[in-house]
Amino acid sequence: MVSSVKLVKQKKKKKEDRTSVLSFGDFEDEGETFKVKKSSHSKRLAKQMKKENQKETYKEKSKENESPVRRGSPVRREDSQEDREEKIRRLREEFLTLNGEDAEAFDSEEEAEDKASISKMMKRGEIPDANMIHLIRKKRQQARDLGDYIPVDDTEKIESSKSRLVRDDDNDKSDEDEEDSRMDFSVNKHARDRIKMQNEFLAAEHGSDKDDSDNEREWEEQQIRKGVSMGTEVSDISQSTSSMQINQYNGYQPQTTYSNHNTNSTFEPFSAMAVAGQQVTMDAIRKRLKDRLDSMDEVHRRHVNDRDTLVTDIDDSDKSITSCEGNIKSLEERYRFFQEMRGYVRDLVECLNEKVPRINDLEQRMLNLWRNRALKLLNRRQQDVRDQCQDYMTNKAQLQMENSEAQLRQRRVAEREARRARRRRARESKDIVGHHDGLSSDDEENQSELTKFNVEKDSITGGIERVFEDVMEDFSQVQSVRERFEDWKYKYGETYKDAYIGLCLPKLYNPYVRMQLIQWNPLEAHSRDFEETSWFETLVFYGFKREDTISKQDDDVRLLPGIVEKVLLPRLTTIAETIWDPLSTTQTARLVNTLQKIIKDYPTIHAESKNTQTLLHAIAKRMQKTLDDDVFMPLYPKSVIENRSSGSSVFFHRQLWTCIKLLGNVLSWNGILASSVLHGLALDGLLNRYVILGLCNSVLNRETLQKCQSIISTFPKEWFSDLDDDKTMPQMENLAKYLVSAANTIFNESQNQREPEKKESKEHVKQISKMLVNIHAMEKAANLPH
Repeated sequence: MVSSVKLVKQKKKKKEDRTSVLSFGDFEDEGETFKVKKSSHSKRLAKQMKKENQKETYKEKSKENESPVRRGSPVRREDSQEDREEKIRRLREEFLTLNGEDAEAFDSEEEAEDKASISKMMKRGEIPDANMIHLIRKKRQQARDLGDYIPVDDTEKIESSKSRLVRDDDNDKSDEDEEDSRMDFSVNKHARDRIKMQNEFLAAEHGSDKDDSDNEREWEEQQIRKGVSMGTEVSDISQSTSSMQINQYNGYQPQTTYSNHNTNSTFEPFSAMAVAGQQVTMDAIRKRLKDRLDSMDEVHRRHVNDRDTLVTDIDDSDKSITSCEGNIKSLEERYRFFQEMRGYVRDLVECLNEKVPRINDLEQRMLNLWRNRALKLLNRRQQDVRDQCQDYMTNKAQLQMENSEAQLRQRRVAEREARRARRRRARESKDIVGHHDGLSSDDEENQSELTKFNVEKDSITGGIERVFEDVMEDFSQVQSVRERFEDWKYKYGETYKDAYIGLCLPKLYNPYVRMQLIQWNPLEAHSRDFEETSWFETLVFYGFKREDTISKQDDDVRLLPGIVEKVLLPRLTTIAETIWDPLSTTQTARLVNTLQKIIKDYPTIHAESKNTQTLLHAIAKRMQKTLDDDVFMPLYPKSVIENRSSGSSVFFHRQLWTCIKLLGNVLSWNGILASSVLHGLALDGLLNRYVILGLCNSVLNRETLQKCQSIISTFPKEWFSDLDDDKTMPQMENLAKYLVSAANTIFNESQNQREPEKKESKEHVKQISKMLVNIHAMEKAANLPH
């Protein structure tokens, strides 16, 4: 059994490098050495004491009064070696106690009395001085000398306390005093269990030494329990002392035990200040108490603010609950309304998605009907020009070719002359004066074509009426849709505005408006204005009552302008590209008036609008196409032209008047199209290319001057208002030169005429002078002969 104990001890010695084994200062057993782990602070204090001992050895005489090593410690004289050793021993005990590394325990009863006495002093506001602490420690030392130890068999109390005697400083691998070992008060339970198992195994193997082995094992377990108990008490006493010092100086009784190495206190203990050599004064204590009070006041203010916030939140919550309870009925109505509105809008969108293809088909059918009629009239006019041009040519080859088409040409000629005769009779019945051949448009249709056109138009009209025949009135009428959305706006205006309904309505009403505009053609004589249609009258005051003040920020103000921009302009663009005839003065005037009215009344129609730009480009492109395809100026000898009864002369003057009419139609777009576009079309493309050529080929007479006057009257006056010099525009230089040449010719011919004819010639020259002034050719007008 003894050998088993030795084996256990040898194994323990091998583990000393990893884990220190608990030992007691006054007890040695079989040469075993127990080392005490020291903290870095203890090492520094030990070095300081060692230096002090060395100094005192070499000093033979010391001062009678020596300053105390610590604040509040008693002053002693060192007259002998024994006194010095006694002081060193007491300092060592004091330092070990301050750092929580005293390995001996104290009697629990004395500890309770000490704590009670310190607690009483703290309640009275007194601070224990060094003498008091020294007396307490002296009593504990006497208890240790008498061997009055704390029982070590209460392992359950030790395990429940969960105290750790191994400090964080134990892991400090400082280079100072590497030879000093550190005490670890933790119990290696794993090693103890293994030792116990080995002892039981050896006892079972050597039954003869059973009694001795049991006694030795019991003795070892007692020693281990003593070490654990002593370590626990040392830690508790050290923590209690530190907590008492901190709490005493902070002005309140300790309630929890603070660790020396991990404390929540933000104030440095005065005992630590004393160790560091700092002087503790009343001002320092007062300052710390004031800081503590300020900190508590700040915490109190935060708590008060939190309380006030909570009270306010509670009041707001109560008010909100009361308000919500009162609004339950209105919220139910609101919820029901929006549910119904959501269902209505969903059904409306589905209905329109179903009907839009039919509306598109009817709209396309009507546009194709008008396009086909316009194309037939255009082709007929161009064929008449070709026929007349061939009729008045003297080339035999052409005559032979005409004979091969004699019947068709004769039929076309007969129809053409019949239409001209009917137009002439109509002008005579209306007493129209100053008309010239070529100024009227040949747009008359025969009865069969007109009947066919009306049948197809009636079919389209019937299709329009049947579009919404299978739909309820709530979805088929613009008025019903308007009432739904107006009800939303009047009841819940904020949600109406947040949903941007005003911006969505032009697209929503688009199918209804397009369906009603299928038969709208501003080029026709009896076409109604779009502002007289039912959809316009329904939506003109949408979203407003008579007593309401109209705000510009309201999106509903832009409802009609939005519809005009997104629906009417695209339709006008299609009409201008495919139906409009620029040679027709009536169609041009109607289209110009419609567009001028839209531009004037609706702010969405401006130069930056994409739909507006598309329309203007279509108009300019259509006029350029007319200049390229429909304008023709024949050239004949003056002897042929002078004979007004000849067909060639009639055809020449008709074409010249047609060009003058087209010039007026093009210039009627002044103010809508850009001036640069009009200059290119009217002056470069028509005046200088065809009209001046026809004037130069004409006989100079009263009719020719009348043509010149008609040409100049078509020019906009604002074109000449910005000219600074006495010269006209560069594009009109040819016209000005022709007028000067005509004036000189008339003046020269008048020299050999009779007085009445000479007087008439002077009137002609004077008329030419006015024309030059009208086109701002002042210099040329001044140089005319008188």
